[in-house]
Formats: sequence, C-alpha cells, structure tokens
Amino acid sequence: MFKPLILSLTAWLVLAACGPAPTEQSAAAQAQTAYDHHNSANSLDWAGVYKGVVPCADCEGIETSLTLNMDNSYQLSTTYLGKEATPFKQQGSFEWDAKGSVIRLLDQKEGPALYKVIENQLIQLDMQGELITGDLADNYKLTKQSLVAEHKLTGVRWKLTELMGQEVPTTEPDLTPYLQFGEDGRVSGFAGCNQFTGEYKAEGLRLTFKPMATTQKACLNGSIEQQFLTTIQGIDNYSLNDSGLAFYKARTAALLRFTAVQP
Repeated sequence: MFKPLILSLTAWLVLAACGPAPTEQSAAAQAQTAYDHHNSANSLDWAGVYKGVVPCADCEGIETSLTLNMDNSYQLSTTYLGKEATPFKQQGSFEWDAKGSVIRLLDQKEGPALYKVIENQLIQLDMQGELITGDLADNYKLTKQSLVAEHKLTGVRWKLTELMGQEVPTTEPDLTPYLQFGEDGRVSGFAGCNQFTGEYKAEGLRLTFKPMATTQKACLNGSIEQQFLTTIQGIDNYSLNDSGLAFYKARTAALLRFTAVQP
C-alpha cells in the first residue's frame, strides 16, 4: 500500500532536482537585465554644447545652441536668421524620461522642449515626443561641438564667483581665489591667502586635480581658502560656456563657479 506513495515521492524529487531553482536568475538573464539598464542618461557623455540650424516656418532657419550641464541645467540660445539678429536666450533645468533617452526642457513657454539624446547628437522631437518625419527630418538635429573649438580652460585666469552656492564677496584689497590652467597639465593660482600649484587631468568634461602644494603664509581668515582647496579636490567634472566655468561632483549642483578675467 506504500508503493504508490514512494513512487510519487521519488518522481517529485527527480523533477525538483532537474528543474531550475525558482529564486535564482540565470547568468544570461542577469546580463540582459544589466544591458537593459544602459541608456543615454547613464551611458553617454551627453554633457556639452550642441549646435545646428533647424527649419523655420517663416524665416531662413533657427540657429540653435543648447548647452546641457551635468547638474541637469541648460542654456538655450536661438537666432531667427533673416529676421532678428539678436539671439533669444533662456536657461533652466531639464529632466529625463523614464527610459533615460529623451530630455524635456522645463519652463519652455515657446519652441521645442523635447530632444532624443544619441551619441554626439540631439534630435528635436515634435510636441508628442515623436520623431519628425518628411524631407527636412535630418535638419532637426543638433551636433555636439568640440570643447576646444568652443571654449578653452587655458589662456585665461578663472576668478571664483560662487562657492558652495554662496556668492563670493569682493574685498579690498582683492583676496578672491583664482586659478589658471597650463597647457602642460599644471594648474596654479591663489586660494585667498596662499599661492598653490599642482596637476590636473581633463578628458572631455571630466576634470580631476591632484593634491596641491601651497605656500605657508599665516592667514588671519583662512576659512574660504580651506573650503576652496578642499572643494576643488573633490570635483570630477565641469562645464564651460558663455556663462563661465563651473565645477561639479557627479550630478550635483555646481560646487564652484568662476568668471574669466585677463591674467
């Protein structure tokens, strides 16, 4: 009377041993999941300046320059060719869609707000977020510009204007920190009391500093100097445009901002 029960139990054990564990994911499935998580937002070097001339209904074209920063802020400049020589400038923040492939410029009251982000290009989308079709479809693209062609870190003195979101006050005599980048990978400057020098490494919009060597002058108020030197050691990327130079850590708000002055 026990044989059927024994046979059933044996068959169940054999099937359980042969079947996959229900709580474990196969290596192939794990690899596919990791691949699916890659998108434009986290896989492309998307920060930078994009330019192009997009079609215009009643003018020769709209000369467009769109700068995307790592802290999800943007600067947009548009010039209506043949109508208005003065560019119309806007700035604000942008957000990514759920898939991490399309950005939306926030607070846009006029003009396009949606762009598909691909390698070194932004593709302007229609109001519904769809690709624009037709004979002029290829003209709705902005191309990423070479940073060297747009602006250069070297050749100017960068004077600190904002530190950790706070405006740096002007003093008399002027003790505002500044720095200068050399073509040889060296950086030097003034931290508010002491001079400093060191090395930097810039690749695209990635920027890092090695520990700085400073003079040992005694300072009556060294708080801004210490905060300045500590902060620049922690940054890992920057933006450089008509508004000036800004340093960031990952995708946080700008930690330091500078304006260009003559050496």
